[in-house]
Amino acid sequence: MPGANDERGAGARGDRDADYWTARRARLFRLALQASDFPAQTVKALAPALEGCTTILDVGAGVGALTVLLAKQGYQVTALEPKPVMLGELRDSLVRNRLDNVTCVRGVWDTRVVAPHDLILVANVAPIFDDLLPFLTEAEPLARRTLALVQNVGPGNEKFYYGELYPLLLGRPYPGRADYLRTLGLLHSVGIYASAQIVSYRFDQPFDSFPDAVQFWKDVMRLDTPDQERRLVAFLEGRLERVGDRWIAPMRRRSAVVWWRVASKDSL
Repeated sequence: MPGANDERGAGARGDRDADYWTARRARLFRLALQASDFPAQTVKALAPALEGCTTILDVGAGVGALTVLLAKQGYQVTALEPKPVMLGELRDSLVRNRLDNVTCVRGVWDTRVVAPHDLILVANVAPIFDDLLPFLTEAEPLARRTLALVQNVGPGNEKFYYGELYPLLLGRPYPGRADYLRTLGLLHSVGIYASAQIVSYRFDQPFDSFPDAVQFWKDVMRLDTPDQERRLVAFLEGRLERVGDRWIAPMRRRSAVVWWRVASKDSL
């Protein structure tokens, strides 16, 4: 969920977040996606990149934030994801939506097991973006038409209110993250002049109860003192909203959808 590799979960060149993605957190992330317009806004921005494509490789597919919607639109999708708990949520979504045009593959990015696809898509997979140029060297020969990247905009301070909670509860600023501008600079440095579109969307996080929300933040921020919990509760009382039988943490997010056509293999 947005607390690890943001909208979709980890999963490409390593398994560094294996301890983060518990079954409970994967379920919470799926619930957030069900109410979010992230998939719709992102796939809409991908429309020009999808022209002429029929097969898509979703690298680090997570619970299927983009895989499911792309499959609903008729594309043949391969979902590559290393974490069993995430693949379990994805497979359940495929069953609920009666989709049979998705192939789920458990594993990290590995050119020895990845077949060519018309479009190779990577959305918010931190290990890929941390080491982007080697990935591109490997991925471009396998992309028949297009490569697309989806990456968060801004330093990530809005992620679970970390920009406010880190100073309040931990006494230090949230370290943030590199965003899409670093990626565009890297692409430019190797002669890739990509198209980019910023999309805005809601990514509200639902919880079954207020204590459930408090426990979530205590776990992800590793809070262990009564004073930290007291301050957290006071903060959440001013932010969470009661909607029906659930509590909602309202959040607005932005991502950059970056894509480019790869050189035709026939023209090389």
